[in-house]
Amino acid sequence: MPKLVPGLSKRVAGRLTTALPRRIDYGLSDLRGDVFGGLTAGGIVLSVAIGLGVVSGLGAKAGLHGALAVCLFVALFGGTRGMIGGPNITVTVVTAVVVADYADSIAQAATIGILAGLIQIGFSLLRLGRYGSFVPASLLSGFLAAIGILVIFKQIIPALGGDPETGGIIDAVMSWPDAIRTVNPEALALAIICLALAMLWRGRLRRLAPSFFVALAVGILAGVLLFPGAPTVGGVPSGLPSLQLSPISLEFFLRALQPAFIMALLGSIATVLLALRLDTITGYQHKPNQEMLAQGIGNIAAGLVGGMPGAMAQGSLLNTLSGGRTRVAGFVVVALILATLLFLGPVVERIPHAVLAAILILVGWNMIDWRSITSIHRMPRTYAIVLLMTCFLVLFVDMFLAFLIGLVMAVLFSYRRQEGLEVSELVSVPLLDRAVLNDDELDDEADPFQARSGLVVFPDRVTVASARELSRILRPDIRQQQFSVFDFSRTEYIDDTAAVIISELIGVALAARNRTIVIAGLHREVANTLYSMKLLDRVPSSNFAADLEGAKQVLRPMLRPDAQDRSPAG
Repeated sequence: MPKLVPGLSKRVAGRLTTALPRRIDYGLSDLRGDVFGGLTAGGIVLSVAIGLGVVSGLGAKAGLHGALAVCLFVALFGGTRGMIGGPNITVTVVTAVVVADYADSIAQAATIGILAGLIQIGFSLLRLGRYGSFVPASLLSGFLAAIGILVIFKQIIPALGGDPETGGIIDAVMSWPDAIRTVNPEALALAIICLALAMLWRGRLRRLAPSFFVALAVGILAGVLLFPGAPTVGGVPSGLPSLQLSPISLEFFLRALQPAFIMALLGSIATVLLALRLDTITGYQHKPNQEMLAQGIGNIAAGLVGGMPGAMAQGSLLNTLSGGRTRVAGFVVVALILATLLFLGPVVERIPHAVLAAILILVGWNMIDWRSITSIHRMPRTYAIVLLMTCFLVLFVDMFLAFLIGLVMAVLFSYRRQEGLEVSELVSVPLLDRAVLNDDELDDEADPFQARSGLVVFPDRVTVASARELSRILRPDIRQQQFSVFDFSRTEYIDDTAAVIISELIGVALAARNRTIVIAGLHREVANTLYSMKLLDRVPSSNFAADLEGAKQVLRPMLRPDAQDRSPAG
C-alpha cells in the first residue's frame, strides 16, 4: 500500500488506493479490457451527453460538464464493477420537465440537481440502495416506454431542421405541421443517414466502434462536407468547468424537493437494475449503497459547475461487454470528456442537431420494452393495466403523479394476488372431542360427533395482504367455538398488520364467558412480533403449547365429562 499523504485520513486514503486495481491481480489483459471498454463507452457517453444536454434545455455544455462530474466520482467511489456514471436519459427527461415547469434559470435547475444528489446520499446513509430492485417491473416498463416515446416524438422536429421542443408530447405533435412546412432538407438527409448507419452497424462492426459514436463521427463529417446548411449545436466554450453558485429562496427550495426526489429515485432505480445485470457479467456483487453515495456526490458536483445531473451512463453495459471491469475504464471515459472540453470545443460546435436527434431517437427506441408491448394481450391483466396506465400518465398528465399512482396500483394488485395465495393455505375445521380425549375419558352417552373445539391452522406467511380476509373468514367459526386452537406451526412470518388482526381474533375468541384459546407452535420470529406489540397478554402462559399435540394436552382437562365447574382459562 502506498504511503499516506500527510494529513489525509486513513479512510479517505483507503478509498483512493482502492480506486485503482491492486497490482497483484491486475495484468496487461485487464488493462487492455479497461482501455477498450472505456473507449467504447466513452464514444457513447460523449454523443449522448451532448444530445441529452440539448434535450434537457441546459445545452451541450451542461451535458458535458455533468458527464465529467458524475463519471469522475462514480469512477472514484462507485460500488459496481463495469459501471460508468454519466448522462442518463431517464434523469434527463425529468430534468427537461424541471427546466420547463420548475426552474427559471440554469442555476435553479442545477440547484435541483444538487438536491437530488443530497437525497441520493441520504438513500445511501439509510441503507436503502438495494430496495430500488423492489420497484415492480410493470411500473418500470410503462415508465421507460413513455420516456422512450416522448424522446422519439420530441426529436422529430430537430430531425426536420427545427428548434428542439421543450414542452410535452402534445406540444411536440402540435409543432409537427409547422416543422414539416419549413423542413430543412439537409437536416432531414443527415438524420436519415445517421439512423440508417446506426441500425446497420451490427455484428463484428460493433467490435470496432459503438454504433452511436460512428453515427456521430460520420454525421459531423457529412454536415461539414455535404450538408453545411443543417443547424448545428454552436456556442460550446472550451476549458474546464468552474463553480457557479447563486442564492436561492426558501420558496424555491421547498418547491424543488418534489422533482429532486423523483430525479434521485428514478436515477437510483435505473442504476440498481443495471447493476444487477452487470453482476451477472462480471461475477461480482455490487454495493448499492456505495453506488448511491458515489452518484450523489457526482450530482452535487455536477450542479455546482452548472452541469446536468446523471446516473448510470448508457455505455455501462457496452463497457462491461467490451472487457471493462475496474475503475480504470471510468477514468478512460473521464479522459475522453476532458479532451473534448479542452481541445475539441470547435468540433462539438459543428455537430448538427439532426445528428443528435437521430442518435436520441435510437436511444428512445431501445428504452421501450418491445417484448412486453408486443405480448401485452397475453400477459396478466394486472401487469398490463399498470404498464399502460403508467405510460399514459407520464405522456399526458404528470410523470411524478404517474410514478406514485403506478406504484400504488402495482402494490395493490400484488397484495391481491398474495391474498389469494395466503388464504388458500388457511385451515379452519372443527376439532372433535374424541380426537382430543382418550377412549376411557369419553362419555358413552355423548354425541360421537361433538366438537366443542375448533382448529385454525395459519398459512406459512400472514401479511397485510390477507389479514382482513382471514379475519372475515375466521370470525363466524370462532364465535361458534367454546375452545379455539390457533396453530402457527407452519407460520414463518407475520407482519405488524396481520399481528393486530390476529389479536382481534383472540379478542373474539375470549369475548364470552368460559371461552378458551390455546396457541400452538409459535416460531421465534412470529412470537417476537406478537409479544413486542403486547398482543398475547390476554392468553395465560399455561395455554401455550409447542405443537398441536401439546395443545390437545392443554384442552383435555377442559373437555372431560367431569369438568363441570370450569373457570375461564383464557
